[in-house]
Amino acid sequence: MELLEQCKEWNNNEEYQKVVDALEILPENARTPEMDSELAKAYNNLGEPGDSKPFIQALGLLLPHEEYFRGNHRFYFRVAYSYFYLEEHGLALHYFKQALDARPGDEDTIDMMNECVNWLTDGVVAVSMSQKLELVWEDIQKEIRKYNKNSKIFNVRAINITANHINDVFPKIKINIFYESRTIEFEAGDDKSNVFMLEYIKDTMPDNLKGLFNIRVGIAAKEDIKDIIVYEDEEYDISELRFFVSDDRQIVIYADEFDIPLEVIEQLFIDIFGEIDLMANDFEFDIADEDDFDAPTEDTCDIVLDYEEKEDFLKECVDYRGLKERAKSKGFRLGISAKEYLKMYSGYRLQSVGDDIREDIYTGTTCLPSLISEYISSGPFDKMPIMDELYRNGVVAGFFCFSLEESDQENDSFEYEFEVMNIRNQLIEYILNELEKLGKTGNIAFLEGATGKICGYLDFLIFGNFMDIMSAAYDFFEEKNIKLAGYKTFRKISKLVTFREE
Repeated sequence: MELLEQCKEWNNNEEYQKVVDALEILPENARTPEMDSELAKAYNNLGEPGDSKPFIQALGLLLPHEEYFRGNHRFYFRVAYSYFYLEEHGLALHYFKQALDARPGDEDTIDMMNECVNWLTDGVVAVSMSQKLELVWEDIQKEIRKYNKNSKIFNVRAINITANHINDVFPKIKINIFYESRTIEFEAGDDKSNVFMLEYIKDTMPDNLKGLFNIRVGIAAKEDIKDIIVYEDEEYDISELRFFVSDDRQIVIYADEFDIPLEVIEQLFIDIFGEIDLMANDFEFDIADEDDFDAPTEDTCDIVLDYEEKEDFLKECVDYRGLKERAKSKGFRLGISAKEYLKMYSGYRLQSVGDDIREDIYTGTTCLPSLISEYISSGPFDKMPIMDELYRNGVVAGFFCFSLEESDQENDSFEYEFEVMNIRNQLIEYILNELEKLGKTGNIAFLEGATGKICGYLDFLIFGNFMDIMSAAYDFFEEKNIKLAGYKTFRKISKLVTFREE
């Protein structure tokens, strides 16, 4: 019997360790995709809930072969199974749906999909970010106490211990350490949801640790930027670049012959502005070279087309050393702290208004537009990177919704909108008052909300005990003359959980 067939037989007979023993001794390049799939199945079945290692090993074997196994039910089911027991229920649902598409009507797949939907509907994470951090800070303090405070390297040890423990629990956080200024810097990444989580980590740090070092959210701007940026072992000279900043805060980057990767430009912007200012201004940039003046095409940006002569354009440009001041003169908001950035709001409207929950919105405001955009644009079974990352870190993202009595003003009236806003403000105040009694007001961040023709909405991120907040909201709505109230997570597939319904 060939080895692959033998492994399949062992898996069918629940002799999973035999599969592992037989296949793990082979060099990685000696295993076929089918062998990796059987090995992944063995790891999935050897794993126990709460023990992440076997399921991570299974995913490491499966995901490189996703294209090879396209349309294969077993492959998708095994991937989804791994994600399910890693408590990545959003990703699990995505792959279970593909497994169902490959084998319509499969009852095991349908049962697992229903389990995922139930988890995602409840919104209760296995371990909240608050609980994770309580253990992190406790472990850090315990380890730091082992060392002599008077030692010359005590602060270095304290910083290293803290950074390592945070990375152990939140491995996707990128951390930079500056020993001279005793600063731990968290990279904010490319989404504002990261800033919410990083600020929460910073805010919960115990006072005795705050005295040892600082935590900064977002890569800071550099004071001394070199003419050469190294990217993937290549050197790029940025001294010849020229930057045009328009009155509406667009930036055009010019070089006679542009051959610099976008990753280098993005790094340069971070070096000049810093991550938080860069995210807060959210400007657009374009690229131009000599050909755009000599032989413009449909890809040439409008700003360049406004100039007949290249020299006239270049007179309005600055080099990278002058870009920050020029941007400031054109209305860029600079020097924004992470906390200030979190309070910056954007308005939005839905292109078409329907009757379903959240689809009835005709005006809304949010300080986390990427979350709203992901929810609006996603399908029930799509991957949702922002939601999945929040969920993975123990943060619940969702919204309260409530429908006023029919006797209230018409939905498009000023009085109706005022009453929706009034209810939202009262709900915020009530929840915060209840959390204050527990000393946990920081465990929720309100993201603003929206007004729909049927419901009003209040959006939130919950970092701490989910049930504390839901209990407070339930008590609030019990006292109000409201026909419908409940909550829903920011996933199309999740169901509305009702507090009251008439």
